[in-house]
Amino acid sequence: MTILSTKDREKPFILIGAVIAGIIIQRLIDKELSSLIYLTEIGVFFVIFAVMLPVEIKDVEMAFKKIKPTAISLFVNFIFIPAFSWTMGWLILKNYPDFWAGAILYTLTPCIGWYLIFTDIAKGDVPWGISLLPWNITLQVVLMPLYLYILVGKVVPVEISTLIRSVALFLVAPFVLGYIVQKFVIKKKGRDYFFGPLKSSMGKVKLWALVIVIISMFVSQRSLDISDIHKVGLLILFLIVFFFVLFILVVIIGRLFNLVYEDIVTMGFTTTARNSEAVIGVAVSAFPGHPLVYLAIILGPVVELPVLLIIARIMLGLKEKKFFQGAL
Repeated sequence: MTILSTKDREKPFILIGAVIAGIIIQRLIDKELSSLIYLTEIGVFFVIFAVMLPVEIKDVEMAFKKIKPTAISLFVNFIFIPAFSWTMGWLILKNYPDFWAGAILYTLTPCIGWYLIFTDIAKGDVPWGISLLPWNITLQVVLMPLYLYILVGKVVPVEISTLIRSVALFLVAPFVLGYIVQKFVIKKKGRDYFFGPLKSSMGKVKLWALVIVIISMFVSQRSLDISDIHKVGLLILFLIVFFFVLFILVVIIGRLFNLVYEDIVTMGFTTTARNSEAVIGVAVSAFPGHPLVYLAIILGPVVELPVLLIIARIMLGLKEKKFFQGAL
């Protein structure tokens, strides 16, 4: 059974450390360094490119072998979650619009890799999970401008032209470039090299590039006040409710549609795990001067990791009790 690597276990703490470092540096400098935004944007582009690089579009056809669970997963990810996230934000975070906007941004994009680790831990259907990757990445790229305008733009106003630029620069462009580079490297070096040493190296570089991005995000502007920290509790409440409501919903749907255990596990993690890297660039570009938006997005994985581990253990426990069809 797969276990979390040291890098995966430590990632939330590394991200929070980067936030703290950025805030401290900004306090010491006590001056807005707006020029750092260009470094941030370059770093974000690289991070998102690294995230998109391993995604194989050809895998999309595998999802047609499981039409019912695939349809349910896509419905939950791209119809239910946006509406649910906005509504829950209104209930919990409506007095803090920046946190509300950041929470919506964080929950809008399904994870495109992280969830496979937890799917394997809980003994789900990893091959089907892989086939969902192209669907998730393509739909989030296509639908993001609409979500930003309808949902996030109603919380923190933003120009439509800014939204289009942000999505084009930090989602569409890395996606297209990643596809081109992937095909080129595989042709020259082969699949074993691309999905072996290259993918491993990109994963390590991506994490530390993200650290640099986060530090520069908070160093570049000084509008984050220490008094904002007390609001973090509400954001954590939002995230915990979000993850566990989705988990319970997926279990109920799985039982209602008589899905086997492996499918319910995969569906559960592809709808709960989120893709924070993909929206950081959009947030930086579309919401300059709103560090609480960034903080909400960065705190997401900090809550997500322990919650997903708990969910994996619960799923394994339910499997042992023969709660699901096919749970042998």
